[in-house]
Amino acid sequence: MNRLRELKELREKAEELQLENREILRKYTLTELSAIYNGIGPDSFPEWLRNCISALHPSLAVVALIHDVEWHESDKTRKTFAESNERFKVNGYKVAQAEFGWYNPRRYVVMNQARRFGNICQLFGWVAWMTDCVCTVCRKRREKEVKEAKNNQECSNAN
Repeated sequence: MNRLRELKELREKAEELQLENREILRKYTLTELSAIYNGIGPDSFPEWLRNCISALHPSLAVVALIHDVEWHESDKTRKTFAESNERFKVNGYKVAQAEFGWYNPRRYVVMNQARRFGNICQLFGWVAWMTDCVCTVCRKRREKEVKEAKNNQECSNAN
């Protein structure tokens, strides 16, 4: 599926399901979301592994999208770190309940995986939370800031 179309559908799904912190997705264009969203799994995992995990857990893609944007905007505090990981679980439960009836075992598999992924992030994700984002959006912003700083310095040197 086309990446931008997939992201558009995920953003619409987040709205439809009224997932927590879905508003965060409205700040970004689909192209920017494409640079931020890496699927399920940390940036330190090879892309093929994240793709495998994401393929095994397609119901949680929308949850991972919100989570990735939250991590992209990390303020590097323990409080928001814990909130983001808890929200992964809560949103995962909402998705499972929306997609599968109470009688369907897949509902409970998805809920369990959401719980696991949230707990794994809480236990092992602190270093990643504290690391500066290296996505294209952040790289371009930093390049722009450096360019502006140089221009400001040149202007002040000229005066």
